Amino acid sequence: MAVRKRGKSWLVTVEMGRDPLTGRRRRTHITAATRREAEREEARVRHEVAEGLDLEPTKITLAQYLNRWLGSVRPNLAPATYRRYEDLLRLHVMPYVGAVALSKLRPLQVQQMYARLQDGISADGRGLAPRTRLHVHRVLSTALAQAVRWQIISRNVCQAVDPPQAPRAEIQALGPGEARRLLEVAEAEDTVWGDAVIVALQTGLRQGELLGLRRQDVDAEGGRLTVYQTLHYLPGEGMTLRQPKTSGSRRTIPLGATALAAFARLRRRQLEKRLTLGAAYKDIGLLFATYLGTPIGANNLRRAFRRIVASAEIGPLRFHDLRHAHATLLLARGVHPKVVSERLGHANIGITLDTYSHVLPSLQEEATRDLDAWLAGRA
Repeated sequence: MAVRKRGKSWLVTVEMGRDPLTGRRRRTHITAATRREAEREEARVRHEVAEGLDLEPTKITLAQYLNRWLGSVRPNLAPATYRRYEDLLRLHVMPYVGAVALSKLRPLQVQQMYARLQDGISADGRGLAPRTRLHVHRVLSTALAQAVRWQIISRNVCQAVDPPQAPRAEIQALGPGEARRLLEVAEAEDTVWGDAVIVALQTGLRQGELLGLRRQDVDAEGGRLTVYQTLHYLPGEGMTLRQPKTSGSRRTIPLGATALAAFARLRRRQLEKRLTLGAAYKDIGLLFATYLGTPIGANNLRRAFRRIVASAEIGPLRFHDLRHAHATLLLARGVHPKVVSERLGHANIGITLDTYSHVLPSLQEEATRDLDAWLAGRA
C-alpha cells in the first residue's frame, strides 16, 4: 500500500494480493482530501484485506469465496481436516454452484445441489454416502456463516434449506466376555500389536493419540499417561506429529495394572532392539514403533488388529471400536458420564451422551430399580 499526493488530493494505492483462482494481481485506488484521511483509509483497507472483508459479493463467485475462506481457516485446522474440507467443497459444491455470484446464491440452488448428491451424482463420478452429504452441508454452512460475520453477505442460505439426512452410525460395542477374550489373545501375542489393543481398550485413546505416545508421556510410578501429541499420515507429507486440536484432548488418564504391564513390555522390547541394532535403531521416543523405532503405519496396525480379532473369534471390528468399547463398558459399570467424557477427551459431556445414548436406557432402568429397592427398604 502507498499514500501519495496527487494534485489537491491524496491517493491511496492498495495491493490486494492475487486472485485465488486466476492468479492475477489485484489492486485498487482510493482518493482522500487530506493525508490523515488517506492514512485512515489505508489502515481500514489493510484490516479489511487481512480479514477478507475486501471481497465484493456481487463480483466474487462462490468458488472464489470458498477458496479465500479455506485459506483463512487453514492455520487453525489439522492438515487432515483441511484436506477433508477442501475435497468436500472442490468435489461436491464448486462443480454445481461454484460459478454463482456469492450475493446471488439462493436456498433453492443449494437444495437442488443436495438432491443431486442424494441421487448419487458427484463430480468424481462416485456415489455419495449419506454422512458425506451431511458433511458437505456442514462445511458449506460454516463457510457461509463466516461470510455473514465478515459482513460480505446478509444471510446464510444453508439455514433456509433442509439438510441431508444421515442415519446414525451403529456403534459396535463389545460385551464384557468378548472384551476379556480379546485381552487374553492380545496378551498372549506379546507383540507391539497386542499391546496396542490392550492400551486402546483400557484407555479409550484415539488411534492417532495411541501411536503418538512417547516414553515420557507415561508415568509408570504415578500410574497415568498424558496425551500431548497425535500421529497422522497425510498423502504427500508422510507421518506428522501434531498437538491435539482441543484442550479437552490434551488430558491425563489413570492407568490400571493391565495397561501398565503392556507399557512395561513395550519398554523391554525396545531396549532389547536398541541393544541389538545399535545405531540402526532410529529412536524418536515413540512407545508404539516398528522394530527400527520408526512410527507405525495405521494400515499395518489395522491389518494386525484384524488378525487378533479373528484369533479371538469376535465379529468384525474396527480399531476405533475399541474406543467405543471402553466407553460403553465404563457406562455399563455405572461410571458417571462426565468421567467417561473426560477420559475420551470429548469437548463436552453432551457429545458423550449423544454418542452413547443407546447405553443409557438400560442404565436408567437399573437406576430406577435400585432407587425403588432402597425406598422400599430392600437395599
